[in-house]
Amino acid sequence: MALRNPPASLFAWAIVGFFMGPASLLSAPSYALDETKVELRLSVSEDFVHAPGTVVIAGRYGGAWGARVGFWAGNSHIEPRAPNKFAGVDYVWTYSKWRAGLGAVWIDETNDLNGTHWDFDISLGYDLWNRSFVEYRHHSHGRKLGISKDASNDGWNLVGVGLSF
Repeated sequence: MALRNPPASLFAWAIVGFFMGPASLLSAPSYALDETKVELRLSVSEDFVHAPGTVVIAGRYGGAWGARVGFWAGNSHIEPRAPNKFAGVDYVWTYSKWRAGLGAVWIDETNDLNGTHWDFDISLGYDLWNRSFVEYRHHSHGRKLGISKDASNDGWNLVGVGLSF
């Protein structure tokens, strides 16, 4: 015996199942990327491309969303002048021991490397042991993306080591 007029609740459950089934299957991998715990991360970095010898000391506090501050502890005669400090926010995705981040940073001085006060902050890090890590960080304003085409933008390319607390 077939149902000629199935109850409306049967259709409602079929629709819920149709959307919730794939959503529940896709939610497990997205949860695996959300392993970023709240912590303080302090690092010492050096530019290795355009300004070798330039040292930056920085700190980040937060989980997936975090705030960063830092200062230039030494420079290699950057023209017209080296920055003194920066502040920014970023979002970090963590998978196992890997960390990738994307954010924005404000740098107090402009020069041939950052070009503008507001720059993108892109990072990739790897946790070596329980409390130590290495990271690569790039600050630039994105001239190749069409942002401030008239400003110079070699970018900061920082490689560093750090400790997390």
